[in-house]
Amino acid sequence: MKKILFLLAILSTLSLQARQWTTDEVKDIIRKVNTYWQANHPAEVRAFWDEAAYHTGNMEAYKLLKDKGMLDYSIRWAEHNHWKGATESDAKKWKYRQYGEGQDYVLFGDWQICFQTYIDLYNLDETDKKSEQKVARAKEVMGYEADSKAHDYWWWADALYMVMPVMTKMYRLTGDTKYLDKLYENLCFSDSIMLDNATGLYFRDGKYVYPKHKTANGKKDFWARGDGWVLAGLAKVLQDMPKDYCHQPFFAEKFVNLAGAVRGLQQPQGHWTRSMMDPEHAPGFETSGTAFFCYGLLWGINNGYLPKKMYAQTVERAWHYLSEVALQTRGKVGYVQPIGERAIPGQTVDANSQANFGVGAFLLATCEYCRYLQTEKLSLTFQNESDRQRQEVAEFDLQRVCEQLGISSEEPVVIENLAGQEVDYQKTYDGKLLLFVSVHPRGKASFTISKGKPSTPKAFVRGKVYPIRKDDLTWENDRSAYRIYGPALQKTGERSFGIDVWVKNTPELVVEERYTKDREGNLMEDSLRKAGQKVAFAEIDRSTSFHLDHGNGMDAYGVGPSLGCGAPALMNDGQLVFPYCYKTCRILDNGPLRFTAELTYGTTSDGVTEHRLISLDKGSHFNRMTVWYDGIGKPTALAAGVVLHGDEGLALGKNYLRYADPTDRPDLHQSQVFVATLFPNDVSKTKVLKGELNHAVGIVKNYTGAPYTYYFGSAWSLYDVGSEVQWQNVIDEFMANLRQPLKYDIIK
Repeated sequence: MKKILFLLAILSTLSLQARQWTTDEVKDIIRKVNTYWQANHPAEVRAFWDEAAYHTGNMEAYKLLKDKGMLDYSIRWAEHNHWKGATESDAKKWKYRQYGEGQDYVLFGDWQICFQTYIDLYNLDETDKKSEQKVARAKEVMGYEADSKAHDYWWWADALYMVMPVMTKMYRLTGDTKYLDKLYENLCFSDSIMLDNATGLYFRDGKYVYPKHKTANGKKDFWARGDGWVLAGLAKVLQDMPKDYCHQPFFAEKFVNLAGAVRGLQQPQGHWTRSMMDPEHAPGFETSGTAFFCYGLLWGINNGYLPKKMYAQTVERAWHYLSEVALQTRGKVGYVQPIGERAIPGQTVDANSQANFGVGAFLLATCEYCRYLQTEKLSLTFQNESDRQRQEVAEFDLQRVCEQLGISSEEPVVIENLAGQEVDYQKTYDGKLLLFVSVHPRGKASFTISKGKPSTPKAFVRGKVYPIRKDDLTWENDRSAYRIYGPALQKTGERSFGIDVWVKNTPELVVEERYTKDREGNLMEDSLRKAGQKVAFAEIDRSTSFHLDHGNGMDAYGVGPSLGCGAPALMNDGQLVFPYCYKTCRILDNGPLRFTAELTYGTTSDGVTEHRLISLDKGSHFNRMTVWYDGIGKPTALAAGVVLHGDEGLALGKNYLRYADPTDRPDLHQSQVFVATLFPNDVSKTKVLKGELNHAVGIVKNYTGAPYTYYFGSAWSLYDVGSEVQWQNVIDEFMANLRQPLKYDIIK
């Protein structure tokens, strides 16, 4: 039975995703629904919440389609109501603390939602003489509320859709932030009586707070339309609220949290049941809450607040329900729960259940779905003109992308492959967009780029300065890890100059764990040493030291007073002049695809200062190193290379050198650390330098301090490079790829 239900669930999901809608088809639905409603319902009705909620949807339809008939319908409604809500003129008689439909309930939110449409109509008036009558009552009433000391206006969830967007529209209308401040103040009160902090959802009002009120099955009773009002209201607020407003992050966080809670309660058929956490309490389809949720989630995706990857299936399911179930043949929108305030067991909600506010919600969702489909996309293509399979981090110009999308470089984008799957990317400090691509020989890989919020990417590259380990700068990717020693180590007098290699046999990031484990071991060892517990001390060291392999690699590479793996050094009379430890460090990029750091070293007695720019990409065995110097008075020689711990395993090429290091304890580790330094910009020669520790180096003669770029890297025989022959192949392929980079093209 379980297998049958599982298969039915899969088939249901596939059926929901089967149809591909076009924007023209969605626009036809908008026209069909709105034509049906307006043909069967006069515009000349009161300005109370249910009618006004319809007009918020009608205005969205007009903004999208520019259909003058739709605009005229809302104008006739507004004029019929003299551009007012409740009409009582004496402010001393204005009420709001309980439900009321009388003309004295001026401050009651159900009489204020009409101001959303009045302000929109005012803003759409392109004549030289806008009629202030359209917004006079809105300014009078909302100005009074904004200036008042009371903050308990919004005591039911519906009000957060009725009035919150009015406040932001009033700010846009007047430029006065008092409306935003009052919005924040009022919402804080609402949160204090209706917000369930455990879920991020809202109870309809104080009467329904759990455990005072429960569903038929003893669960929390969150009314779908009530939370739909809230999510849609927050979307409208964020649309008009300036991003630099002091409380904007509060509203954005609330919107994202509520969206996440809503997403998790959707039914397989695409709708939300009236009692969201207890479908059995009032089972069956319901359109108004579902439409408001669909609108809010789509708006979040379209405006960069919600990641498409996470929410696409949710909105597609909701759209399937709205377009295939809720929408009836002639344009009627069915399955709308009648006016009320809770999920009522046994209440009839069927295909003939329609309401003005339900149509308004449907129009909001449909318009936003149309925008979702018509999101502008750029076509990005990478071409591999070589005869080799390529998989690497490719880079392209961020500014070019932003200009073609009409966005700033700070705004996020979404990159997808041909199957519509989101692909992780990275923006760099120097204005590049990075993408990890795999391209067939002589092949092309294609992607699309659009505005939107990306999902949180998995990090394959990361680096950090570790004060707990004497200011080590340590970074890693999915191949290897490296560290450079910092100023705290230099103060101890320990002679460690070069670049260290930490081997690993996993693509996961492990450096942080190694430092933590080693640090905890050191603390325990200190106590055991003082207590004379030699056996226990040795056991702790064996189980925590990062110089031993605990399953994912280790630091088994000897550096000391040497270049280590790939460090640069100036030369004096044929000898290396080591720069010691870095003085300052700036991390410029930190994953998920590239790490970049800029290092400055202390000025020598000759007035020379060294600078390094190091970067490491996902999937690469090699770091890119650019080194330059200030203060070189006359041409000298620049060297870079690796320390040698024996005579075997060394190969010197014209523009590279490689070495199979036997590790710092060959008898124990029985593996090799393959290291190399590559010089694609050529060097004068490669050679072995004898000294306190021997080195294999590439030497650049007549060097005057200008930026010089080369590469250094490593691999481990117990991971992905098992022999010197394989290491040579890796080097040859990397150098060939540098000579023939991938080409890219961006087409709008």
